[in-house]
Amino acid sequence: MSGYRLSQLAELVQGVARGDSELMITAVGGIDDAPPGGLTFAEDARRLQDALQTPAAAILTKPTLELPPSAGKAFLLHPHPRLAWAKILALYSPFQSPAPGVHPTVAMGEGCELGDEVCLMPYVVLGSGVKIGHRVRVYPFCYIGDGCELGDDTVLYPHVTLMPRVQVGKRVIIHPGAVIGGDGYGYVTYEGVHHKIPQIGRVVIEDDVEIGCNTTIDRATTGETRIGAGTKIDNLVQVAHNVQIGEHCLLVSQVGIAGSSTLGRHVILAGQVGVKDHVHLGDHVVVGAQGGVSKSLPPNGVYWGTPAVPHREWLQVLAHLYKLPELARRVEELEKRLRER
Repeated sequence: MSGYRLSQLAELVQGVARGDSELMITAVGGIDDAPPGGLTFAEDARRLQDALQTPAAAILTKPTLELPPSAGKAFLLHPHPRLAWAKILALYSPFQSPAPGVHPTVAMGEGCELGDEVCLMPYVVLGSGVKIGHRVRVYPFCYIGDGCELGDDTVLYPHVTLMPRVQVGKRVIIHPGAVIGGDGYGYVTYEGVHHKIPQIGRVVIEDDVEIGCNTTIDRATTGETRIGAGTKIDNLVQVAHNVQIGEHCLLVSQVGIAGSSTLGRHVILAGQVGVKDHVHLGDHVVVGAQGGVSKSLPPNGVYWGTPAVPHREWLQVLAHLYKLPELARRVEELEKRLRER
């Protein structure tokens, strides 16, 4: 079986090997599925004790943790073991890059430009004037509309739809079923009838963004909807028209952001957070799961609840909320006493 020596892994992740540095690592796994003779991962002292009981031959962990003198295992030490673990998992991934080439079933409009080593798989459809950078991979049944641009090393997995004039940066990953550039939800009501407002803007996805399965990012009414560099978007997220998302944000599953709202840099929205239209969230704002943002939030705060309030305040609200049954019983007793007087 192919693999890497522990010393090679240490060099690749800029860590340090302890013990048998020539140990051949052919498989990796977490503590619950650590392969015999392979490498597993422990980020803290408690997990290290669990890892020592696995059949793994080597453990990736922090150099600051106390290592047993005779554990019968080798170690790969790294100050940021979770980051090193991510890099190592990529080395053992079964999902290898397909060979470059354009499949005969690809339908391509006029004036398309393809970079070097591009891979277009079966039944991909390209509109007119599409520009695709170097080493881009487009998996089967993707649609790329007129005038779209894809930067170098970007990957579109099966059934991704890019509507016309979507601009995608470098090293972007878009997972199956995502739709980028669909119409924003805009109507004007006149005499009881809803009239569609044409959505003639575009979507810009900056470099190093990842977009999850079945996520939708709407094109702008005019201007652009923009996703900042390094932002990671989970599955089933809705980003409405003209939303501006800053760099390195994290949007967890089922987040919904209404039109023309803006997010600063490093904003985190946990699962099922809803953001009202035309509000601004400052840099480094965190909103907890199922939070509802109804007004703009200043930078560097942690918020919870609906409407979202500072986390400490929300905890106080919860503490009183759970006392309501007892308070109701006491009020009933007081009312009864008053009636008996």
